[in-house]
Amino acid sequence: MYNFDQLLVLFSVLLFLVVMFSFINEKTIKLPYEIGLVVFGFLFVIIYLVAKHFNLVFIPAEFYELYHEFDFNDFLFNGILCFMLFSGASRIEFGDFNKDKFLIASMSIVGTLVSTIIYGLLFYGLAYLIHVNVSFLAACVLGAIVAPTDPISAMSILAKAGLPKRIGLIIEGEALFNDGVAVAIFATLISALRLSADNVSFLSFGQGMLTELIGAVAVGFIVSFLMFEVFKRSSNDFVRIFSSILTVMLAYLICEYFVFSGPIAAVICGLYYATGIGRLQRKKHACMTTELHQLFYSFWSVIDNLLNGTLFLLVGVLLLNIKNINTLSIGMILIIGISSIVFNTVARYVGVYASMMFNRNPPAGKGIRNSRFRLFMTWAGLKGGLCLALIMGSSKLMEQSTYNLFVIATYFIVLFTTVVQGLTVGKGYTILNRRNEKSFVRGKKKVTGHTVK
Repeated sequence: MYNFDQLLVLFSVLLFLVVMFSFINEKTIKLPYEIGLVVFGFLFVIIYLVAKHFNLVFIPAEFYELYHEFDFNDFLFNGILCFMLFSGASRIEFGDFNKDKFLIASMSIVGTLVSTIIYGLLFYGLAYLIHVNVSFLAACVLGAIVAPTDPISAMSILAKAGLPKRIGLIIEGEALFNDGVAVAIFATLISALRLSADNVSFLSFGQGMLTELIGAVAVGFIVSFLMFEVFKRSSNDFVRIFSSILTVMLAYLICEYFVFSGPIAAVICGLYYATGIGRLQRKKHACMTTELHQLFYSFWSVIDNLLNGTLFLLVGVLLLNIKNINTLSIGMILIIGISSIVFNTVARYVGVYASMMFNRNPPAGKGIRNSRFRLFMTWAGLKGGLCLALIMGSSKLMEQSTYNLFVIATYFIVLFTTVVQGLTVGKGYTILNRRNEKSFVRGKKKVTGHTVK
C-alpha cells in the first residue's frame, strides 16, 4: 500500500517523463502526441537496459521497489480508464450510431470472439513448431488479450487521421464497446485455465457476458439520469462539472459491487451526457450557456490528455515488466514478436470478415466497397492500454516462462499497431477510397458504352 509521499514521487516521475518526451518530440521528429510518447518511452527503456548492462546507470532501490509494486492493471481498470472512456464518449451522441448500430454490435461481439479463436489457433501452432509448451486454452487467453481494439488509441489517434465522420464513428463505437466483451472472454478463459478445459461452459459464458453488459448499461443509464438532473437544475457551473465526475465514479463503483462491466457503464454515462447536452443546446435551454459548454469540454479534454499521455508512456516502458529477459534469445524474441504481428493482422481480418457477414453493406456515400472496407477496418484495429492491462493483470495466473512470451507478443502488437498503423491509417483510407472511385468510374463508363482510356 502506497503512502502519499510514495504516490507523489511515482506520479511526479511519470509526469516529468510525459512533459520531457512530449517537448522533445514537439521540437524534433513531431510525431502525433500519443505515438511520440510510445516511441520515446520505448527508446528510454532500450537505453536504460543497455546502460544497466554496462553498469552505467544507478536507480535508487526505493524507486525500483515502487515501480515493481505498481499495479498497472489496477491503475488502468480501477483508476483512469473510466474517466478516459467518459471523456471520449461525451463527444458522441447516441443518435450518431443509428446508421451503423448493427455493424458496431456485430464487430464488438462476433469480431472479438472470432479474432480470439483465430489468434489462439495460430499462436498454438507456432508454439508447437518452436517446441514451446503452451496449451490451446492458454493461447486463446492471449487471443482474448490482443483481440479488442483499444478505445483510447482509437479516439486519440484516429481522430487526427482525417477520416470521414461516419467511418470514425464506426471505429470509435467498436472500440468503446468491445472491451467489455473482451474482458468477459478473458475472465471466462482464465477461470477455465485455472481448472481444466472441460470446465468451459458456453452457456455460463454467454450468461455471464450478458449479465455484465446488460447490468452495466442499466447502471449507466440510471446513474446518468439522476446526476444529469443535478447538472440541469444547478445554477453553479462548477457543481455541474463535479456532477459529471461523480456520475462516472458512482456508476463504476456500483458496477464493481455487482460485478458488471465498469468500462461499459462509463461509456454509457459519456454518451448520455453528450446526448443530454446536445438536446439542451438545440432547445436553447437557459442552463446551457457557451461558458458552461466550453468549461465542460475543456475540463474533460485536460483530464483526457493528461491520463492519455501517462498511459501511452507506460506502453513504451512495458518491456521492463519482462522478468529474466536474458533467458530469451534475440532470435526467439523476434520470432515471437514478428509472428504475433502477422497473427494479429490475420485474426483481425477474419474477425472483421465474420462481422461483415451480418452486415453486407459498408457505409454509403464516401464509404468503400466490402473488400476494401474489410482491409481498412483490419488496419484501423489499433491496440493499446486495454491489452496491456489484461496481460499485466495475468502475471500471477500463469507460469513465468509463458507469461514472458505473452508479454513479448502483446508488446510487439501494441507497438506496431500504435506506431505503424496509427501513422498510416489515414493514408491507407485515402488510397483504398481513391481506388474505389476509379473502379466506380470505369464501371460506369462500361455500362454507358464508353471506352476506357
